[in-house]
Amino acid sequence: MKFEILLSTMFRTDLGFLDNIFKNNNLLDYDILIINQTTPDKLLKVPTSKKIRIINSFERGTAISRNLAINNAKGKFCLIADDDIVYEKDFEKVILNEFNNYKDAYLLSFEASNYKKIPHQNYPKQQQHNKKSLRPIHNIVMCFKLELVKKHSVFYNKYFSLGGKFGNGEEYLFLRDAYKKGLKAYHIKKNIVFHDSFSSGKAMSSDSIIHTRAARKNHFYNTYFALGWLCKYLFFLYRHNFIKAADFKSKFMVGLKGINDYNELLKKGLIKRQK
Repeated sequence: MKFEILLSTMFRTDLGFLDNIFKNNNLLDYDILIINQTTPDKLLKVPTSKKIRIINSFERGTAISRNLAINNAKGKFCLIADDDIVYEKDFEKVILNEFNNYKDAYLLSFEASNYKKIPHQNYPKQQQHNKKSLRPIHNIVMCFKLELVKKHSVFYNKYFSLGGKFGNGEEYLFLRDAYKKGLKAYHIKKNIVFHDSFSSGKAMSSDSIIHTRAARKNHFYNTYFALGWLCKYLFFLYRHNFIKAADFKSKFMVGLKGINDYNELLKKGLIKRQK
């Protein structure tokens, strides 16, 4: 199997949701591994198609779902997917062609846009990734070589994901781990997928983002650095009118809780800093 899509979803009991994802392509052309986080009374049945595999999981968390997919994947090249996207026509040909151009890559990132074809992020130029350029890269534009990911034990951190202690940021930790281990990744300025837009300003000032990012700075550096970053970040949000002066104290306490929550995990030996 050369190309496989690793798709995470929840509480599905049929495969009808795939029709929209592949409406620009032929669903039957693709090998897909579906991780369905659910309950025993809402199982997704194994289809008659040999190209679609299903694992019903009773655990929670996107990182847990992604890691389960990696451990059970069979494709040489694996594309991360969610259940609310729509692929560009012939997206897999674009991906495989670029891996042929970048033979030393363990991972290639591409681009996503909304349905008006406006890019989701301020993506980096086409280049070999560094720490900074990895920041705007999300799961749905990531495709990797399974052999290298498994060989170097690159997995998602269960504490930094939806459903985990810190509600987001799993892809950056995943990418940073591989970067630290010397694996090469490249960004390709080609759109492969559509997804609804969201308000980045609102997201940046949300409690969930502040809590997670403060913890993440602690994860990459130390507590004092994280505290300094938190103060600077709140002033940044204020200068750009994402928060008001009256919000400083409450937002600071949210970030401080993220730092302290991380330190609790560190003290218990449940997590290690990722320098």
